[in-house]
Amino acid sequence: MIWGDRHNTMRRLILSIFSALLLFGCPGGLNNPEDFTGGGNIGGSTGRTVEAVFEESCGIAGCHAPPAPAAGLDLVSADVASRTVGVSSSNPDCASDITVVPGDPDESYMLRKILNDPGICGGQMPVLTILDAEDTDVVRQWIMSLAAAPGMINEGPDGGI
Repeated sequence: MIWGDRHNTMRRLILSIFSALLLFGCPGGLNNPEDFTGGGNIGGSTGRTVEAVFEESCGIAGCHAPPAPAAGLDLVSADVASRTVGVSSSNPDCASDITVVPGDPDESYMLRKILNDPGICGGQMPVLTILDAEDTDVVRQWIMSLAAAPGMINEGPDGGI
């Protein structure tokens, strides 16, 4: 019985030390948080990346995810900017709408569809849910950040909403 009491005492001591470290430990900090948050792709106060927003909201089956993304627009695979920036909508009725206008979220067809702007060509996106204000701000900030990235204009045929 002496061994059992001693063992339980040691377990409690170790657990207490571990708990104290968790409660009072230094949280630390990062000198370069952009290396972990996607750099210019952060938005709002959440630190979420546009890639995370697209994957969770647009990357569900039957929407804008491989292997057969809706409207030919893959928003989930790497380098989404190459498929959206400067690219006209694939919908013939909306061909004059540019999916993402670098630095100009208000003129970007993508954000106008998210916000369901009056007179928008086509319906609101995403279809099954509405992006909350924070996720919408992530997309807005991402589009704004693209103004600082010259050469992002893509005239490719694979884009559009």
